Order: sequence, then structure tokens, then C-alpha cells
Amino acid sequence: MKSISAAVLDPRPTARSRISRRLGVLAAVLAVTVILAGCGFHLQGASPLPDGIDRMYVSYSDNYRVGDPPLVETLRQRLRERHVLGDSGAPAKLSIEDIENRQRIVSVSPVDGQVAEYELTTRVAFDYEVNGASQLENETLSVSRSYSFDNTERLGAEQEQSELLTSMHEELANLILLRVATANEKLAR
Repeated sequence: MKSISAAVLDPRPTARSRISRRLGVLAAVLAVTVILAGCGFHLQGASPLPDGIDRMYVSYSDNYRVGDPPLVETLRQRLRERHVLGDSGAPAKLSIEDIENRQRIVSVSPVDGQVAEYELTTRVAFDYEVNGASQLENETLSVSRSYSFDNTERLGAEQEQSELLTSMHEELANLILLRVATANEKLAR
């Protein structure tokens, strides 16, 4: 009888009640997340612009290219998400002067002499100005990635190359906006 009454009087929660409590908290967090996502709420990140400047225009001109490269589109998307993308009359202007994608052979198979690994490099040159005053001039950034190449799986290698380029352009867009934000911090001082 002692063991039954001791179990009834024991104030410590059982494993089952702890699991039930955790599931309840998880369900509540999930419900709040779904509600916020449903109403369009999302974290935007900090604006890369200085105080008093509410719009930035991104330009790129290449007379020999139709449409804008993925890097420029990614930059515009990042600014659109932060509600600061502007037109050509915006006080802040980011001019993408050059984008260069290169591929070089890193290694060759000793067995058959075929390419075994490539390195992709994307380099971007840009200028940034606020109210006509240059803040960044002739800035360059580059990102490199290596990938294995199997000549028997060309389609997969081409897909990997495409995904790497997309990832590199996203990283460069973030690095450019960080560089712009740093320039704006110096401007505010």
C-alpha cells in the first residue's frame, strides 16, 4: 500500500506529462508560425540604406546582353524584400559595372586524363553613390567554388554548375549589400 500512496503523492511530473507539455508548446509555436506566415509577415532584415534615404536603384548596362544577369536580379529581389527598391530617380544608386564568370580546370584524372575538378569564379565590380556623392568606387568582390566533374554524368555536372553559380550570385548580392551598409555607417558618422 505504501508504494501506491507514494506514487499518488509524488509531485514530480511523469515522462508522459512532460511529453504532453512539450507537444503543447510545440503546437502553440507552430500555430503562431502558421498564422504569421498566412498574414504575410516575414522578417525583412535591416535596411542597407542610411537614415533619411528610403530608396536604392540598381543599374546594370551591357549593350551586348539581353536582360539582366542573375546577380542583378538577386540584388533587386533583396531590396524589394526590404521595401527599399527604387527607380532611376532614387537618392541611392548601386551601379553594377562588370560581372565576370570564369571556369578553370583544377585537377585531371591520372587514369584517363579527363577533367576531374573545375573551379568557378564570379567577380563583380560596382560603384555606389548617395545623393550624387560617391561612397564606393571601383569596388570588386569575388567568390570561388570548386566542383567535381564526371564526364559520364555530364547532365548532373551541368546541374551542379548551375546551382553553384546561383549560390555564388546570392552570396555576392549579400556581400555587396554588406559593403553598402558599411559605407553607409561611415557616412552617418
